[in-house]
Amino acid sequence: MRLYRFFVKFKINGDAVFVEDANFVNQVRNVLRMELGDSILLCDDGIDILSELESFDGNKVILKKIKESKNDSEPEKKITLYCSILKHDNFEVVAQKAVEVGATNIVPIVSARTVKTNVRLDRLEKIVKEAAEQSGRAIIPTVCGVMTFEEALTSAKSNDANIIFDVSSHDLPDKSDYGINLGIFIGPEGGWTEEEVERARINGFKVFSLGKLVLRAETAAIIATYIFAK
Repeated sequence: MRLYRFFVKFKINGDAVFVEDANFVNQVRNVLRMELGDSILLCDDGIDILSELESFDGNKVILKKIKESKNDSEPEKKITLYCSILKHDNFEVVAQKAVEVGATNIVPIVSARTVKTNVRLDRLEKIVKEAAEQSGRAIIPTVCGVMTFEEALTSAKSNDANIIFDVSSHDLPDKSDYGINLGIFIGPEGGWTEEEVERARINGFKVFSLGKLVLRAETAAIIATYIFAK
């Protein structure tokens, strides 16, 4: 049977684990239809609690603690992905997959050639949480509010290094040590303007490409995140 993981607040008293969360109770009892004795992995603050369902009491679940362990699955690099909002539901795909491969923060940005200029942050947060649960993350990555390109440049100044990917570059990502906190910038379907790339250079960004093939924006975002998170 599949072992389900949940990010949820819990209290421990000896071997008893208490969770008081209506959404969690509904998911476990009504959606997944789990039964007493089934195993669940509870996650909070980098701690994983393997437990068994013992009883339901309204919006409270009581479980038996089987094993407590520290979750050390987080990448050493802290990647903030600044990605232009993409058409259709493609940005949601980016958020989901970027979390699965190691992104710590997701920042939707509006650049010169961005067509779609809004996203549902509440939906993105739900997608990110589920992706973190599925992939075994120790934390739930942060979904930030929408920024303009200029706002993103300012925000990125706190990073150890920033990298913008653009088809105009002939340089592939190298193995240099760029520090712990890295910003990765991915443009929209139409790409960055020359002015945007130059603004990034002026701000100390490295400009890289992902090779000779032309990738979809969502593909580039996922690959770039994976390369630098690992």
